[in-house]
Amino acid sequence: MSDATRDGSKTRSNTPSGASDSGTPKSESIGSGGVDRRRFLGGAAGTLALGSAAVLGCAPEEKESGHTWDLETDVVVVGTGTGLVGGLAAAVAGAKVVALEKRVIIGGSTGHSGGVAWIPNNDAMKSEGIQDSRENALTYLTQLAQGQADQDLLDAFVDGGPEMLRFVEAHTQLKFRVSTIMGENADYHPEWPGAVKKGRSVEPISERQGLLGPELMEGLRTGFEEAGGEILLETPAKRLILEDDESGKRRVIGVEAERDGAPFFIRARRGVQLAAGGFDWDMELKRHFLRGPSNYSLGASGNEGDGIRMAMAAGADLRNMNEIWGITVYRGEAEPVAKHKMGATLNAEIEKRTAGSIVVNARGERFQNEAADYDTTWRSYHTWENWGELGYRNLPAYLLFDSAARGRGSLAGMPDGEALPDWVVSAPSLPELAEKLGIDVQGLTKTVARFNVYAKELRDPDFHRGESSYDRYGADDKGITLAPLETAPFYGAEISPADLGTCGGARVNGRGEVLDPFGAVIPGLYASGNNAGVGSPGTSYGGGGGTIGPAMTFAYLAGRSLGAGGGDS
Repeated sequence: MSDATRDGSKTRSNTPSGASDSGTPKSESIGSGGVDRRRFLGGAAGTLALGSAAVLGCAPEEKESGHTWDLETDVVVVGTGTGLVGGLAAAVAGAKVVALEKRVIIGGSTGHSGGVAWIPNNDAMKSEGIQDSRENALTYLTQLAQGQADQDLLDAFVDGGPEMLRFVEAHTQLKFRVSTIMGENADYHPEWPGAVKKGRSVEPISERQGLLGPELMEGLRTGFEEAGGEILLETPAKRLILEDDESGKRRVIGVEAERDGAPFFIRARRGVQLAAGGFDWDMELKRHFLRGPSNYSLGASGNEGDGIRMAMAAGADLRNMNEIWGITVYRGEAEPVAKHKMGATLNAEIEKRTAGSIVVNARGERFQNEAADYDTTWRSYHTWENWGELGYRNLPAYLLFDSAARGRGSLAGMPDGEALPDWVVSAPSLPELAEKLGIDVQGLTKTVARFNVYAKELRDPDFHRGESSYDRYGADDKGITLAPLETAPFYGAEISPADLGTCGGARVNGRGEVLDPFGAVIPGLYASGNNAGVGSPGTSYGGGGGTIGPAMTFAYLAGRSLGAGGGDS
């Protein structure tokens, strides 16, 4: 690989001008730039980024197209969240790896997450005497996937996850333990066949309290750089660079990026791993792919679908594009910050589980188990009415509290006795609260009367709230999540379906290789995390860390493949 200077100025190349690892490409000229023998592909709106944290710039090797490579390496990883696991795997295998980051900091959404990874049958749970098995995991995951994950992906995740954790522990300072954050309710469907209530969620061992995403990312970054990897910040990747070989087969050979406003061409001799996150902040893609509205996200601001567009332009098939990692937010809190691509808090999600609260639609009807896991709850907002003006029956939606509930926990993040934000409405009676919020008075009165009768008996025959052990997780000291709404004054605020991120993208196989619509591998192209269409694998969240576990695993599988030679293997 050519040497580089920190300021990006070009130096003499150690590689002979015109050298190529990929055979003689077929000549093809495209665009007004006179580019021949190379195809430059990628969505014009895609802006994935690279930036310099180590060495930068490089020798100006002359390409046969008449352009120069600004930087040469074996592997390019686009994104520096869980994708760094793939970069680490490739680097440990001896590959020269450059990881490209769009923003000024690494980590993506993982960097401000809990840092928990959901990995069935892992060594940490075994060390605590918690029983699991490959068969159990596949049973649980098959039901969870709902037909949206090939068996190849399920097998790859179950087999590769524990191996990935061992690899990370062996090549970084990170060590993992059974999650203390998740406690006794790590699996979100603990009564399902194959579930294990505790143990599949693991986290970095740390003395820090609270969220461990920064700890996880710092461990991965340090390990990656110690293995020889380089991280480049603030240099957006724009397109994948492809070429045709003598047989006409197209292969990814690099990335066209941008540095200081100028094109920056990076050669990837073995291949490119796309790990740039989902399309959390691209509302056009959300409108056209998701099952229903998800206007707010807690995902990192750089997650705009860039890597997915780049993969599509290279001929990638797509999978799981109708799915997200679901959550509920207060609209009044989320709306002002969304314009800045900032996420709201988890307040609404946490507080709707409080005993003495319910969620209703504009008709005053309950429509969900308010204490269920946040991911599967997302779909409950999108019941479709096929008559009249058409639309989603459960949007808008409202979270209602009574004063006793507020005494048990916070409302809008504010403890009892502290001033509430102006988007929280209060009233001395439920009918008056309904009128202020625009909820049907008769409908709400009927709903609350029925709810209260059963809540006093700690039962919910309509939505089974409190029946699963997961529902009772964190509810209160006694695990009670049901109580009547009867103590004035009453409070309400509009809530909205939102996401922690999308989880659809490029279709991959069990090696992390990207496939085209006919199921053929696109040589030199890999994907992982929310840039890939893996999901859990499939549609729903397995348990605490159900985004990070599969993302780290498929990053590892992709990096392992690239370390073994990538497209040349």
